[in-house]
Amino acid sequence: MAMNTTHRHNGPGRGLLIAGLVLASLAARPCSADDPAYHRRWFYSAFNLQVEANADRLIDLIERAGKAGYNGMVLADYKFNVLDRVIPAYGRNAARVRESADRAGVEIIPAVFPIGYSSGLLAHDPNLAEGLPVKDALFLVNGREAALVPDPDTVFRNGSLEETNGNHFTRFSFQDDPGKATVADLEVAHQGQVSCRMRDTAKVSTSANARLIQKVKVRPHACYQFSAWVKTKDFQPNGEFRLLALGASEGGRPLTFYEGKLKPTQDWTRISVVFNSLDQNEVNLYVGLWGGADGTLWIDDLGFEELSMVNVLRRPGCPLTVKSADGATTYVEGRDYLPVADPKLGQVPYAGEFSFDHPPAPLRVATGSRIKDGETLKVSWYHPVLVHGNQVACCLTEPKVYDLLRDQARRVNDLLHPKTFFMSHDELRVANWCRACQATGRTPGQLLADNVRECTAILNQFNPRAEVVVWSDMFDPNHNAVKSYYLVNGTLAGSWEGLVPQVIVANWNSGKAEASLRFFADRGHRQVLAGFYDAGIDNFRQWDQAARGVKGVDGFMYTTWQANYSDLDAFGKAMRRAK
Repeated sequence: MAMNTTHRHNGPGRGLLIAGLVLASLAARPCSADDPAYHRRWFYSAFNLQVEANADRLIDLIERAGKAGYNGMVLADYKFNVLDRVIPAYGRNAARVRESADRAGVEIIPAVFPIGYSSGLLAHDPNLAEGLPVKDALFLVNGREAALVPDPDTVFRNGSLEETNGNHFTRFSFQDDPGKATVADLEVAHQGQVSCRMRDTAKVSTSANARLIQKVKVRPHACYQFSAWVKTKDFQPNGEFRLLALGASEGGRPLTFYEGKLKPTQDWTRISVVFNSLDQNEVNLYVGLWGGADGTLWIDDLGFEELSMVNVLRRPGCPLTVKSADGATTYVEGRDYLPVADPKLGQVPYAGEFSFDHPPAPLRVATGSRIKDGETLKVSWYHPVLVHGNQVACCLTEPKVYDLLRDQARRVNDLLHPKTFFMSHDELRVANWCRACQATGRTPGQLLADNVRECTAILNQFNPRAEVVVWSDMFDPNHNAVKSYYLVNGTLAGSWEGLVPQVIVANWNSGKAEASLRFFADRGHRQVLAGFYDAGIDNFRQWDQAARGVKGVDGFMYTTWQANYSDLDAFGKAMRRAK
């Protein structure tokens, strides 16, 4: 999947919510005995309408979909987040798309509010990312600048892989199938004389895995980067490589979520992950393959380091504090040390996106400061984390997030005058760590419930007659609304309490379809089945069967993440024939 989430104070939008949603519910057309079961026959599309060729392609797709019986298109355009920055051609292209949709009888349903996948919001202010805390990192003052002092007990050993005993790499606590799945290669190396080769592991590994694992002491609530150099030849499938950090305490909480999409054949390339140690004193660091693969992967020159203030977040809910070593003195920014900012925060490679491969923000002593040369400081700050390569979530609590959501709702409404909005709350994987969220005393589920309630009110404020749809997963106890979801701090249970009954749920929980459909039906929600997922017509049959007898299922959406419309016509025919 792919989408979003946030929370906020009680605002004036709540009064408008009830009246508008009543109008929206009255406007919803129930199915008659002569109608297809799925009178909402939608398809999902992702196009950047600033590009004229994309608008042309979308117009062709709309015309085709209209002929195939579709009457709605969920349009996910990143530019909906930055309409204040688009060029004039964007408006002209959007108008052409609207005209074609009107001719084809296809309603345009804009996707708004990118919260789980929040780059569109963070393009306006990257400081609004949800931040994980670094606590009391030691800095040593040298002249006019203070630098991080790494913990001497944090040592990753034999990262060069030069220390071997036959095919065993020494210093590692575990190695899959030495001499078979993991081999000391004396002919190919990034640097030095040795690398770890993993060849045809699907055939030779007894566990279907090929990994090196090392347990390392860490400082709790610190930021670390784990990296490796990799090389491939005829390597398939290309998504089995991982860098993984697991907390070493009971339960082994995952701290990183990264599956590297390597090219089948590529020269030496550095890959890294960044994580926060949270409350852990030790972590298990894994590098290698899960599930086996064909072809060859080489790994070399593993690196592990504590990071200073790279992507330091600066907002009220993510305070930076600098204290004396004994904690007795809190130094003042602007008086004792110069203002701290990372100029590359949320700007690499594009606005709203993050990279950790650049120098940290400096901590410089101000003229006349109480901080003395040679002094040791305790510094605390907050940083974002990347999930699955590039996903960053915004904070659920900072008021500025809601200012941006209101601006987006107004601009999208003025652009398209939609009859339906699609809220992109989806796969919210980091939440409830920053001081703003913690200060509420509420669970992530409660914060998310507040958020979706407020988001619905915002849309209602700008378009009281419009219907509102949301993805199912973050409000489904059979899916992601659970305890210990990714890096969410606490349980997401109860998030569904923020969904007023008039909100339509786009249900994509194919793994537990029947339980999920009945859960939302029992709460009084109408539902659209978000099927296909590039899986063929059997996917429709499975969803259709699961929805039999479930009240309020009145729509189906052809949902493709790979722009695969090869089965569009077949699904359209199936939707019209279903009863």
